[in-house]
Amino acid sequence: MFENLSESAKLYLKEGLSPKLVTGVVKGLIPLEPKELIIVIAYHYNRGGDHIKEDAVSTLKSIPQNVIEGLITENVPDFVLGFIAHNYQLTHHDLYLLAINKNLSDELFIELANKDDPSLLELLAKNQVRILKNDNILDVLINNPHLPKVSRDQLVEFFAGLAYKELKNKNIKIEQESFLPSEKEDLPSQINKSELPSSLAGLPEDIRTGLPADFGLPADLIRNLPADFMMHELPSDLITEQDTEHQEETETDAKSVTLYQKVQQMNVSQKIKLALLGNKEVRNILIKDSNRIVVESVIKSPRITDGEVISIVNSRSISEDVLRLISGNKEWLKNYRVRQALVSNPKTPITLALKLLDTLNKQDLKNLSSSKNVSSTVAVTAKKRLGENK
Repeated sequence: MFENLSESAKLYLKEGLSPKLVTGVVKGLIPLEPKELIIVIAYHYNRGGDHIKEDAVSTLKSIPQNVIEGLITENVPDFVLGFIAHNYQLTHHDLYLLAINKNLSDELFIELANKDDPSLLELLAKNQVRILKNDNILDVLINNPHLPKVSRDQLVEFFAGLAYKELKNKNIKIEQESFLPSEKEDLPSQINKSELPSSLAGLPEDIRTGLPADFGLPADLIRNLPADFMMHELPSDLITEQDTEHQEETETDAKSVTLYQKVQQMNVSQKIKLALLGNKEVRNILIKDSNRIVVESVIKSPRITDGEVISIVNSRSISEDVLRLISGNKEWLKNYRVRQALVSNPKTPITLALKLLDTLNKQDLKNLSSSKNVSSTVAVTAKKRLGENK
């Protein structure tokens, strides 16, 4: 932990130092260069009482900003980074530097993930290694309203790619592939793409251009993940398709209640993974979830069927965002019933509904022209199309 420190600094890290000497250390009254001094002070801060802590913080605040900035980019123990983060007034730039330090503890990473700086959150969201190792990080990021939509979507797409890989490894039937990378024969390397999105313009140039070469996702990590990395933490009865054809109705209802209870006890990150990997019964529960990202994860599940998509589009409780997501899938738009349901749903954006209107048959146009459940614009346009087709 302290291999790179000078022999002089190591003298002050030994056990059994006299209280008087420790007090002198945390007050900065020892002949050490500033960076080593901070490390030694942080060590005693974590072990000392209130007076030691007060003196340590006072000394830290006297350290010049450029020294602090240099230290948080170096290979120092996580407790040093925590000491600085909790007791020094860091600038936004300092927080960006802190965010990419490999030694940052998960606890401090989560503290940063709770902040309201969109650029910082985008940077954190690109660190897939952290997110894979700790479910709480994904949960905090997804729930932070300041995380830009582009990063939120990329996180879901990243886990959708992992879900595809796991389902394929387990020989579970895959229904949809259109949301996944096009080169599916080399999916791991596709998932591995971790370039920073252009929307990270809020970051200083030295941060954007000076990231470590292995920042985010090491090239071999995905390939070396267990075949059931996400799946093993989910109850098997939520993954396996349930054969309810020959079950008694009361038994099926009771089972549904049990499944519902299991699902509702999960946090958001677990629900996202379940939405991507789970069976049809689970998707029927999660499509009604109050969290929009969970619902969108259901739509991006490799297991979702065309029939489920049609039912979802026909729902009047589904959000406009989900309808936009479905309409962005060219394969689904080839299905006439999907197009008809999109036009008929009053939550479908007008411009999209009008575009799809021209693909419907005469009978559906007639129904829409007199419908009270669609916007007047759609009804009037449908009537006009009928006149043009006479």
